[in-house]
Amino acid sequence: MPAPLTPPAPAGRRNAKQDAIRRAAMRVFLRHGYAGTSIDAILAEAGVSRQTLYNHFGGKEGLFRAVVQDVLDEVLDTLAEQVEESALGESDDLEADLTRLGTTWVRVMLQPHVLALRRLIIGESTTFPHLAQAWNERGPERLQQLLLRAFGRLADRGLLRLDDPQVTVMLYAHSMVLIPDQAMLQLGSPPDQATIDRYIGAAVRMFLARYATAGG
Repeated sequence: MPAPLTPPAPAGRRNAKQDAIRRAAMRVFLRHGYAGTSIDAILAEAGVSRQTLYNHFGGKEGLFRAVVQDVLDEVLDTLAEQVEESALGESDDLEADLTRLGTTWVRVMLQPHVLALRRLIIGESTTFPHLAQAWNERGPERLQQLLLRAFGRLADRGLLRLDDPQVTVMLYAHSMVLIPDQAMLQLGSPPDQATIDRYIGAAVRMFLARYATAGG
């Protein structure tokens, strides 16, 4: 069983060389896939020695997990900030705050490097299921806990019905990733902002029609 993902090093302990290796590795992984990437290709892209790479990351899998961790932390930090800024659990305008969160969610998930990394992980998931598990643990599961806490506060205030909290969170979350999923699969042209706004607005209204109480 692969080792669990560890939290990213604090800014004071992350040096420029580590960050350069991570960025170089992401470029190579996205070009060639996990299985098709060699350590030599990463070394050539990063311009570092084999010993330096192994000292920092322990090998290709450790480096890939660090790349996944970086992207997920970027996404989750942005969404967590939006939840906190909107004080979602204390919201007095659920439609506006859930729409704002959904719009931010779609925006960060549509970033090219996020789409490409998700595509890569799905493509490698049969051969390397632990990579998909690492993605799930670091991202979706952490985000689910964030939303469970916020939705729980809304339920305590009598604004949401949470007969099955995990299902409620899952339905909201899945409605927010439909557009990024289509973009990841390259189905049609990239959505413009008007399309995103129309979809998110409709998804939030549908969610609230099912789960909001009369007081919400």
